[in-house]
Amino acid sequence: MPVDIFRTGAPTLWTRGEGCVELAELLSPVPAIRAEGDLARACIAARADAVVSRRLSSSFGLVPQIVPEGVDLHSSGSIVAAVSGGPHSPVAAAVAARLGRVTGLPASMVCAYRDDEGQASSLSLIQDLYAQIPDLEFRLVEASDAATLTAQLPEDAALVLGAPGGSWLQRTFFGRGAKLIQTAPAGAIVVRSAPRRVFQMMGEPVYVSPLHEATDILRVHTEGVLAVTDAGKLVGVVRRESLEVADPGVPVSELMEDPRSVALSAAVEDAAEMWKDFDPDPLPVVDGDGFLVGGLVIT
Repeated sequence: MPVDIFRTGAPTLWTRGEGCVELAELLSPVPAIRAEGDLARACIAARADAVVSRRLSSSFGLVPQIVPEGVDLHSSGSIVAAVSGGPHSPVAAAVAARLGRVTGLPASMVCAYRDDEGQASSLSLIQDLYAQIPDLEFRLVEASDAATLTAQLPEDAALVLGAPGGSWLQRTFFGRGAKLIQTAPAGAIVVRSAPRRVFQMMGEPVYVSPLHEATDILRVHTEGVLAVTDAGKLVGVVRRESLEVADPGVPVSELMEDPRSVALSAAVEDAAEMWKDFDPDPLPVVDGDGFLVGGLVIT
């Protein structure tokens, strides 16, 4: 997923819990929205980029989760993202960068290593992240555990780090008997990544009726592949090449192919192969009931 997860115009959602609304309001480029009812439905309805919640949910992975753990940015003097080789580090860096921009606090990344061999891989990792977020300074720290790392942070630093995972750094923070996240100088923010979803990137749907005639479609539309809907539901797709060789009065219903679509909640990466057959036109996006709700163009 892109490192900059906070798109202009897309809200961050928040659930009830200490510090959730305050953090969401700082992260969201537009007014943050309280998530009510089913969290997945709320995210899709708002086309949210992330959700700030009181705890990580193992059963929820639709959008990135961000959890404040006793963090107080009003009393913090800096924001530090602890990054490693795990999948959540890009989100941790993005959160730190966003908070630094909106609060005016200095924001940076730190990557810990345990030995000379680890130092080289840590340097490569953090340089790659820096290339994507060049306004986020970085440094390497030699540390064998989380306590050693946090001891080298500024006394008033708020720590941003990834959820429990495979890296040794994450295990030292979250492993059995190692609740060392509480040693973060000004509290912590725990993040969990999620792939970019179709509903976050889709545009307005482009479609025709099965009753439209070939000549009318060619006169109005320039797309190479068009969705065909009946009473709002996707019933097929029609190709321009089929319209061009058909008799003028032939209805779309006689020329269309079987419907092809992607679900709202699908990962964009998973939809990429199907979109190649529509490129550069939008791939139809449908909801759980088969209604056409958008069109996906991958750039």
